[in-house]
Formats: sequence, structure tokens, C-alpha cells
Amino acid sequence: MDWLRFILFPGSGARGMDAGSASTLTFEGIDPGWAVIGWIALGAFLWWLHRRMLPNVPRGKRVAFVALRLLFAAVLLFVAARPVMVTTVVENVRQKLLVLVDDSASMDIADVRIDNADRARALIATGQLAPDADVAAPATGRLDPAPTRRQLLAALSDNSKLDLWKRLDERAELVFHRFDADASDGVEAGDNVPAATHARAFIDGLAGTGQSTALGESLRQVLDRYRGQPVAGVLAITDGASNRGLAPAEAASIARADGVPLFLYGVGVTEPRDIKLASADAPRIAFLEEQVNVRLLVGGAGFGGRTTRLQLRLAGATKPLAEEEITLPEKGTLERTLSFSPDKVGELVLEAAVLPLPGEAGEENNVATSRIRVVDNRVQVFMIEQEPRWDWRYLIDFIANDRRLALKCLLLDGSPRLLTMPDTPFVAELPAERAALYENDVMLIGDVDPARLGRDRMQIIRDWVDEAGGGLVFLAGPKFNPAAYRGTPLEPLLPVVPGDFTPEEMAARHDKPVKLRLTPAGERAPLLRLAEEAADNNAIWQNFEGVRWTANVARARPGAEVLLVDPTAGPKVPRGGTPVIARQRYGRGEVIYIGTNETYRWRSGIGGKYYSQIWAQAFQALSLERLMGASKQVQLRVDNPEYDLGERVVISGRLYQTDFKPFVADVVPARVEFTPVGAAEPIRQDLPLRPVPDEAGGYRVEFTPAVAGQYRFLTPIDPTAAVEFEVVAPKLEQADASMNLGLLEAMAAAGDGRVLREENLHELPDLIASSGGKVTSLKRLELAYSPVLLGLLVLLACAEWLLRRLNRLK
Repeated sequence: MDWLRFILFPGSGARGMDAGSASTLTFEGIDPGWAVIGWIALGAFLWWLHRRMLPNVPRGKRVAFVALRLLFAAVLLFVAARPVMVTTVVENVRQKLLVLVDDSASMDIADVRIDNADRARALIATGQLAPDADVAAPATGRLDPAPTRRQLLAALSDNSKLDLWKRLDERAELVFHRFDADASDGVEAGDNVPAATHARAFIDGLAGTGQSTALGESLRQVLDRYRGQPVAGVLAITDGASNRGLAPAEAASIARADGVPLFLYGVGVTEPRDIKLASADAPRIAFLEEQVNVRLLVGGAGFGGRTTRLQLRLAGATKPLAEEEITLPEKGTLERTLSFSPDKVGELVLEAAVLPLPGEAGEENNVATSRIRVVDNRVQVFMIEQEPRWDWRYLIDFIANDRRLALKCLLLDGSPRLLTMPDTPFVAELPAERAALYENDVMLIGDVDPARLGRDRMQIIRDWVDEAGGGLVFLAGPKFNPAAYRGTPLEPLLPVVPGDFTPEEMAARHDKPVKLRLTPAGERAPLLRLAEEAADNNAIWQNFEGVRWTANVARARPGAEVLLVDPTAGPKVPRGGTPVIARQRYGRGEVIYIGTNETYRWRSGIGGKYYSQIWAQAFQALSLERLMGASKQVQLRVDNPEYDLGERVVISGRLYQTDFKPFVADVVPARVEFTPVGAAEPIRQDLPLRPVPDEAGGYRVEFTPAVAGQYRFLTPIDPTAAVEFEVVAPKLEQADASMNLGLLEAMAAAGDGRVLREENLHELPDLIASSGGKVTSLKRLELAYSPVLLGLLVLLACAEWLLRRLNRLK
């Protein structure tokens, strides 16, 4: 059918078309069959009409008249049938090499190259060594000052020895894309622009300000844009950092499935001389004028044996709160604890820093921040015991002498004279009102008969833990706790499952003292940490006196965390030992079970230091949920004190009326106030709370902050109670200065690709297939609009008119 196209559209030849191109003719107007029948009928009619109307005209002339009119009609019917020629065009095109260049902030790191191989690689890139030089051989050349990774790419473009971009351009059309969080649109070279000039201009135009790198996501985006087009391959130039988006190995698998070769040029050094403050772990809550311990983890490479100083200071301050001289390890990390005592209430931003040493790859990761809330609230503790016992005596003495704790104690079988003591902490009975119980932050239940508490009060205690985030401690005893709590409203709160033991089995004592043992979870738990080093902490626990009684239980409750066990074997002993200290979350609150009544033995020989420390850490952990809430009525909180810009913030919790019954409303008006960085006045935005289904008094709101700054969330229920948090611009690129060679190798394995360094970069052009590609497309050509057909109609009409005029016919 191509001949028809050539006749009707002269000059529309097959330039660029492959021999495999083919055309088909279709009709989108009147049916061609009916058009032919109509045309035959018209011919018969015209012949009859001309014989009748022109009897004196010679036969040859009548035939000419009829033929001209039939040809004119044929052309009109052909146009009315709307012929369309559909051509499958296979065109020869040049393949594209997609070049992805990392434009994140980490590309501005100036790597100090101490290793000979790393120096040789930089000298190859700058043209001071031959492209195929042996990086193991002694490398001589100047790298002063140390070039940044981006400057190294610019020097690579000017390297006439390697001549990389010209050689690649001979193989495929180069299309450059920059990427950090996303891939940019492609940039192609203009006409007559040398490839090296184009590459250098592109690299010089990189901003290097991206604070995150989505290597996998950017690769996927580029593959999607060019799917179906002839692609010679993808060359990704990167330091291997990828801290958001699709996993790079998964994107490499997509390239493999698409049949796109993947080449990964790693820029940088795998082990730069760098010091990194990996973490600064501070408690979420601290008490005014009480010691705060901040655990710091320092790592790095290239400075083993060197000394520097580790400092803890308030953000923006120059005077440290605490500091210590440290010796950096050859490998691995170093853990240290710095302590200080806050002297003011409120949100504090702590800044821990390792003072930099000359020759570091970057100083941005020498600093880590954390936020703590300093409170002067006394933790309200309510203690219930049936009768005096040794553990109770020591514990009540500790609580009464700790300025952070405010005690109320109910001794069910105690002397009435306790109630008449000056400033007595003792009360006559357990309050029955919900509001009175909800005022407490921590509650301790000793060896108490649950019948003396009553099911209604136990249900209120359960709701207080579940809904209001209360902290509960079960202090085991040989008579009632925990065995008698089976089948009560408090049983689900127990971190252990009470067993079916006789009273004699519950009261049975060991023949000799038994040393309690930390579990692996207990060794890691801050609750039981008494020393900075794990070995020292274990030694302290092993030096405690043994106990003669622990409560028999069936096992730990599923989901509970066992921290300390009695290792004594027995037929009814759970695997791993009898739980002695266990904890679990229950709703918004936390519950701790202590399965011995001899914690006072931890005071023996070493005084009350560790005994007080254990209980202080327990009370802080149990009261955290309540103290983190904006107030007792407004128990709202955020998951983190600090968020990266663009990260979703969830504010959730419970709201209570003044009598501590759940606040119920279809919507609660609320607002967020934030002060952008550098601004003086806060901006206010309405952000109403919505109820959480099936959660009495539960409310929640989500939003994504648009700017960095300090944020406060307030409700009219208690306008003085604010949920505070900070939104910061992420600095993921400064967290690690090393080139992630392992990630690039994993991508190459997943995508059947290849990792390239400077020593084998000269091989890349030979890896690119030089053959052109083919693109198949469909082209529609409506023949009715042919200028040839229009001209033919005019020619036939004029020919008939001229013939009639020559024969003097009207």
C-alpha cells in the first residue's frame, strides 16, 4: 500500500524507516462496497442519460463525457469513504546513555586521601596518572587542597587522557539527570557542543544542597521516563548514600527486568578519616536539679589512638555543661556518659559534640542533639499494703526522702495512730472516686487481698492504667500477690501468669540465698542499668546478696519483657527461670512486676546507692507517660520531640473532664502555634482534634509541617498545657562521610550491572553497545486530504467543462 501514499502524498518517502515498515488501508466513512455499487449504478444511469439527451453527439464523445463524470464521482466517493492509511513505522534512532549525577550535600565532602589506592584514584581522575594506572603502585602527584567529590567530577570532564565523555558520546547520546530526593528532567547537549564541554557545564551547574538522597527512587523515575525507548544503559555517579525512598537494589532489579545495563561509578573513599557522634541518648523526662545522664556513642575511622574532647552543652551555648577527654578507638565505637543537673524547668535542647581534629572529612556529623523536658512536678505515688513487712519499710522510707516523689500510703491492717502522725503520708481508705485515683501517677500494690480492694476499685485502677497512662507496680508476697489476682480485673495487667500453686508452695523459701540473674533483655534495659559498661553492670548485680523467697508463677505473659529471673530449677519452674522482674505495656500505661519481697537486700554491704537508683529508675519509667502528657486532663503527646521537615506529625492521647471522666465531643477545637526559624512572632493555625473510634476520650490529629521551627499544640480544655516539639531541616547527608561501596555492589548484583572506580573507568565506553536502536510507532495518514485528490477533482471538472465548450454544449 505504500505506493498509494507515494502517489497521493509525493515526497512522504521512508526516510529513517526500516525495511520492516508496513501499511494497511482502512475506511472510516461510507462503506466501500456500497460506494462501488453506487458508482456502477451511476455509470449505467449516465450512459442511458447521455444516449437519450445527446443522440446527435458521436459515440466517442459521449463515452468521454461519461468517463470524465464517472472519474469525478469516483474521486468524490473515495473521499466520502474517508480512507486512512495506518503505517507501522520502524525507525532507526540513536540510543541514549542516561547519566545520573548525585547532587546531594555529601558530594561537597573533601575526602582526605591517606590510603595510597585512594590517592591514586584521585590522581587518575585529575589526569596526573594514566587511566589504566595500577592503584597499588606508589602514587605521586598533588592533591592540595583535597578536592571535593564534585570537583573531582569536574576534573574528570577536563581529563584529556581519559577523554571519557567524548568516547561515551561516540557510543550513545548522553542525557544528564541530577538527583537528590528526586531525579530532574534530562539535559541533552545542543548541536555542535562537545560532549566534554556539555558534561563540565552540567557538573558546574550542580547546587550540591540536597539534604537527602533517594538513589533507588531516582533510578526508578528515570527508567519509567524512558521505558520503550532505546537505552544503551544507565550510568549512576554517586557516593552510594541512599537514605530515603525505594531500596536501590529493588530499583536495580527493575533495570535488569527492563533489559537496561546498569553502571555505577563510586565517588569518594570507603573509609574516610572521620569522627562521628553516632547518638546522644538522653531521658525524655528530667527533674529539676537532679542528675541527668546522657549516653554518647562515638565512632569513626582514621584517628585511632588520638585524643579529643567530648562535650555536652545547651544548643547555642559555648560553655559546656559537662566534658571529658577521650581516646578514639582504632575500630568500632566508644560509649561514654556525661551528666549534668538542669537548673530550670521547660524544654531543653542538648547538643553533644566531639571536638573536630585536623584532616576530618567533615565536621557536621560531630554533633548530635536531643531534647528533654525538665519538670518540677512531684510524682504522685499511692502505695497499698496490707500489713507491714521489711520490704515495705525500706521502700516507704526511700519514697518519703526523695524530693521528686509525693507519697500517700494505705496500710490496710496498720495502726490507727499512723493517721495522726504529723505530716503523715498515710490515708484511712482507698478512694472510691475515679477523680481521686486518677490524680496519681504511680501506684504500688503489695501483698494485698484483692477482696479488700473490691472489683469496682480494681476496675478503676485498670482503666487508669489503660486510658490515663498510669504506672502500676505489683509487689509480690507469699499470701496474695500475684496468686490471688487470678480472675480479677487486675489479672490482665500482670506481666506474669499466676500458677495453680498451693499456699504452702507460694510461701516456700529457698534453703539458702539464691543469686538473681539478669536476662539478655535485662542487661540492655535502662531500668536495671547501674553502670555504664555491661560487664560492670553484670558484676554489680552478681555482688548483690541472694534472696530466700521468690513468687512461684506459671510463666511470663505473652508480650511481657522479663528482666531478672530466679535461676533455681524445679518441676514447675518456667524455662529460663522464674520471672522476678518483668514489665509490659497495657494500653497507654506500663506495669512492673517484682516477684520477691527482699529487694531491701540490695542495700546490704553497699548501702542504699544501688537500691535507690533501681527504684528511682522504676518510678521515672512508670511516670513517663503521665509526665509527657501536657497535663493530667490533657494527656496528649507526640511520638518524638523532634521531626524532620516533611515528616508526618501525629498528636494523640486522651482528654478528660474535671472529674476525670472521658471528654466526649465530635470535634475538639485546637490550634498549633509555630515560630519559623529566624522569625520573631509565632504563626497560628487551627488544627481540630477528632475522636478515635472505640476509644473513650481518645483523640488524634495528623499534619505535615511546612516549615522548620518550634511548634506548640494547645486545646481550650487546658490552655496552659501545650504539646511542644521541633521541626528541623533534615541533615541526613552529613551523617556518614564514607562512600557506601557495599550498597553499590548490592545494586550491581541485583541489576546484573557493574561497579566502576577510577582505575577501570576507561573500560566503560567499550561496555556500551554501539549499535543503534529501533523505535516502532503507528502513523495515520488520511488520504482524503491529499492535495493530489483535490487537484484531480479540479482537473476533471475543468476537462469536462472544456470538452462541453468545444462541442458547444450547455
